[in-house]
Amino acid sequence: MIRFAMRVFLHPACIALLDLIILVPVLLSIVSVLMALRHGHLDEPTDTLEGVGVILIGWGVAIEERSSLRSIFGLAGTGEASFEAGVDLLCHASGIGLLIFGLFSEIAVVAVRLPNNIVPTEGFDDVVLYISTLFVCLSVYVLAQHVVRLSIAMIWGHVPAPHRASAT
Repeated sequence: MIRFAMRVFLHPACIALLDLIILVPVLLSIVSVLMALRHGHLDEPTDTLEGVGVILIGWGVAIEERSSLRSIFGLAGTGEASFEAGVDLLCHASGIGLLIFGLFSEIAVVAVRLPNNIVPTEGFDDVVLYISTLFVCLSVYVLAQHVVRLSIAMIWGHVPAPHRASAT
């Protein structure tokens, strides 16, 4: 039963759906944070950014480890190996992006929350929170790209590269 549940959870369509389920509240959070910061409020945006950061970090770790989860639950080697390896690589790259941007967002929030004798942000707390919001916006880009690439993979049957390789 657990193996079946993991097969469903790790399917590209389910991951893309969960990406969208996460993407919508994150977008709404960005709007809420920007409006609150514009009106000089700091407490609500700080709480919101902290919560969003935790979600991004958690989801990033979950999709980053798709390959490991498939191995743990005996799902590796089932289906088309090259397709699954491509989805694993795509999930790994997107997961790392979400993890990093979520962590950077959290770091900015913690900098605002720490006492000013430790991290002196007094007078520009809002700027630091705008920077935190920028990292959340970058996460939205990563999530959106992940949904698009997973959709292409499912429709066309081949996985697009997670990023373009630079010519050297």
